[in-house]
Amino acid sequence: MKKILLTLLLPLLLNAKTYQVPLIDQEVNIDGVLDESIYQNALKVELNYEVDPGYNINPGVKTTAYIIDRGNSIVFAFKASDPNPEKIRAFLRDRDSAYQDDFVGVMLDTYNDERRALEFFVNPLGVQMDLIRDETGGGGNEDDSWDAIWDSAGKITDEGYVVEMEIPYNELQMPSAAGEKTWGISLFRSYPRSVRKQIQNDKLDREVSCFLCQLSKYTGFANAKRGMDLEITPSVTVIANQLRPSVSSDYSAVDYNVEPSLDVNWGINSNLTLNATLNPDFSQVESDSAQLDVNQTFALFFPERRPFFLENSDYFNTHMNLIHTRNVANPDYGVRLVGKSDKNAYGFFFTDDTLTNILLPGVFGSNLASLSQGSQNLVGRYRRDFGNSSTIGGLVTRRSAGDYDNTVTSIDGTYRITDKNSVQFQYANSSTQNSQELMNDFDLEQKTSGDAYSLRYVHSDENWFYHLRHVDYSDDFRADLGFISQVGYRKSLIGSQYTWRPKKSSWWNRFSIYSDWDITHDQQGRLIEKELEANINLNANKQSYFGISGYTRVALWNDVMYDEDRVGMDFAFQPKSGLTLGGGVSIGDAIDFSNDKIADRTGAYVFSNINLGQHLSMNLNHTFRKYARDGGNVFIANQSDLRFSYQFNIRQRLRLSIINTNVNRDASLYSSSVDSHTRRLSNQLIYSYKVNPKTLLFLGYSDSGREAQDFDLTTTNRTFFMKFSYAWKR
Repeated sequence: MKKILLTLLLPLLLNAKTYQVPLIDQEVNIDGVLDESIYQNALKVELNYEVDPGYNINPGVKTTAYIIDRGNSIVFAFKASDPNPEKIRAFLRDRDSAYQDDFVGVMLDTYNDERRALEFFVNPLGVQMDLIRDETGGGGNEDDSWDAIWDSAGKITDEGYVVEMEIPYNELQMPSAAGEKTWGISLFRSYPRSVRKQIQNDKLDREVSCFLCQLSKYTGFANAKRGMDLEITPSVTVIANQLRPSVSSDYSAVDYNVEPSLDVNWGINSNLTLNATLNPDFSQVESDSAQLDVNQTFALFFPERRPFFLENSDYFNTHMNLIHTRNVANPDYGVRLVGKSDKNAYGFFFTDDTLTNILLPGVFGSNLASLSQGSQNLVGRYRRDFGNSSTIGGLVTRRSAGDYDNTVTSIDGTYRITDKNSVQFQYANSSTQNSQELMNDFDLEQKTSGDAYSLRYVHSDENWFYHLRHVDYSDDFRADLGFISQVGYRKSLIGSQYTWRPKKSSWWNRFSIYSDWDITHDQQGRLIEKELEANINLNANKQSYFGISGYTRVALWNDVMYDEDRVGMDFAFQPKSGLTLGGGVSIGDAIDFSNDKIADRTGAYVFSNINLGQHLSMNLNHTFRKYARDGGNVFIANQSDLRFSYQFNIRQRLRLSIINTNVNRDASLYSSSVDSHTRRLSNQLIYSYKVNPKTLLFLGYSDSGREAQDFDLTTTNRTFFMKFSYAWKR
């Protein structure tokens, strides 16, 4: 047994390095110029390995990192040499959006548990990106919705570029132990040219499925502690809104609304954080990405964007989507507590909601319901780490309003069998009491309960990826604080992928083939769907991607089994710095759900991301979809999402978004009455000034309108808004 463990651990032990970070209590000016004497005594680390697409080879460019512990903060500086500095890709952008640029940064595993890391990246002009990397559920999920307050600067030089960053310790969660600490740290450089090279200080073993377990260890940080971290952010939102009751009437009087609010973020100690909000402004400042909702039977998913719910949201993640906080629409207050102590992680939040929106799932579709009463919403989460990156945890959610109540309890876990193999599992039980309003509107029983479980096995190494998965949702399972849109089914899936990489530099850098087979039955054993799909993918020069996919399946709809076959093609490439183009097309069969018939489906999309100089950018996404049968077009849908952004500097931005959706139908092909033409148009113009993620100003205007066969495009609402917030930090 000891020999087996030694064999498994030896590659990691050989790769691991330990560094001592010096403590230097000396001021440093974060300006992108490394001219202070403090850097003479800093820890110097070279980034000597290209880990993708090359495999632990010489990167061809020199990168030197400097690390300093200042007692109350940690300083990182990078000298990124470049033989052709004129080819450096750097644009002024909003924070968390410079991923296509050159950039450098760090990943900090402050608990040294090889499960979760905080990531800080900076492009050559000083644009910040901060993320949380979570490997507790298998894989490496990165979430950039988390925002910290830290300082950075970047400057392009004749030899490349220089970046400085200073991260206060009170922005980091860490063990509360006194004395010297050990952290896992990765130093990283993204070098995008014809291919995007990923360069770091550590070698990467592709035969090991975890990334954080391969980081070098850094000791020091004896004085590092979060301390009494208190952040108080008052804000005020002013909205002037006008509605048009009908397309033929004038606008109503302007409705003015002034909403003060208060957010408190209290780092009680290094392990524990309390967030509270009073009369929060939970409106979204920027519009969602456009999605076509034609011929859909299930609700569309829109991601959360509101800061209160995004902060440390990874603490509440499980293998099932049992928490989707956009269900909480309009709260008056909220409180959240998250923390980690030794191998234990825990989280809790509670909010009220003056609006109670509920997703009612089904086998073949879902419905949306709204209660006239406000609700109380509670979530509790606990997770225990054990073994080699394995976890087990529990979750409880409850939503109640008057005579309505929904409670979900769940247990979940990930067991890493070896470096290449893991098992994920989850079981959940729901208990629901429906209100009289829900029973009348949706023909529901007063009390229902249901179960759900999922089991998945995953293998991942340098070449092979394969997985087995089985999920089972009973007819009456409901997670009203989550996003579970389909229930009443059992599904089994088996899939595998093989990946080739060239042994030496070539015009291509990755080629893979994937295929899976799945079968789905309802809870009575009736076949709902059986599908075989496959795709091939190629990554090559010009950061290009090309893929071909297809599937054949049988699917049940309204007691009739339909055959569906489809093939598609996708591509993307970057012909030059600041320009990305891509698109795709698919053809085949699809069920016309409105008319219970099979149709010929054609779908296509194109996108472009264009930077016109360092300041101006344009992003365009267009989607086309057509269903045809019986000699006509059931519908033709076109949707365009166009966004212009002018970044004056790192802090100031002006953004215009235009979303246009146009649908034409052949009414003679429908079994019920429909409009032959509908159109929706929405516009938004926002000016933003951000000192940091919490101290900011928004000024904006938005409107929306619609058009149908019997009236022209008419604006139906318009809004002017202003939001100002200031973060006071102790």
